Amino acid sequence: MRVINSIVAGIVAVLVVLFAVSNRAGVVVEVWPFPYQLALPLYAVILLAALLGFIAGVIGAWMMGGEKRKEHRRLKKQVRAMEQSLAERRDVREFS
Repeated sequence: MRVINSIVAGIVAVLVVLFAVSNRAGVVVEVWPFPYQLALPLYAVILLAALLGFIAGVIGAWMMGGEKRKEHRRLKKQVRAMEQSLAERRDVREFS
């Protein structure tokens, strides 16, 4: 699996480099309502937008998974308590 991940990562890296080399033209970026302008290469604008979208997606997915994580912690605590109760009953049975 590690080899496959490395191959896929290498292919993606090559594609990103080819994309960056092919899109070096400058563009002016303005964000309303701010009065600032940035002159950036086109590839930087697109890759930055993709990165920000990825980060927003990760944060959204993490926030949506909060209930599942809470339920997992509750069930884990319940299993620990049951295991401890079972171990105590086994100890009592062994000494009887």
